[in-house]
Amino acid sequence: MGEQNVPGKGAAIASMVLGIVSVVFWFFGLGAIVSVICGIVGLVLASSSKKAGFNGGVRTAGVVLSIIGLIGGGIVLVACVACAGALGAAGLSLS
Repeated sequence: MGEQNVPGKGAAIASMVLGIVSVVFWFFGLGAIVSVICGIVGLVLASSSKKAGFNGGVRTAGVVLSIIGLIGGGIVLVACVACAGALGAAGLSLS
């Protein structure tokens, strides 16, 4: 029962969940915006969990998943913006 009251554990779990959401959403094109946001919030929560003194594997998983989701989401977001720009430029040059 004492394990439930560990300082920073809730933030670590939230960081892991947001990391998972971040990794899942970068597969959905413009959902990459959600991925980047969730990745940033996940990293902030993992940092606050560490400051509270929690150094469990859940926090480490949250950090890793948030970083992967943030990087993947950023790459997909940039690719979507580049594709939209290329299509817009091609459409303008055809008219």
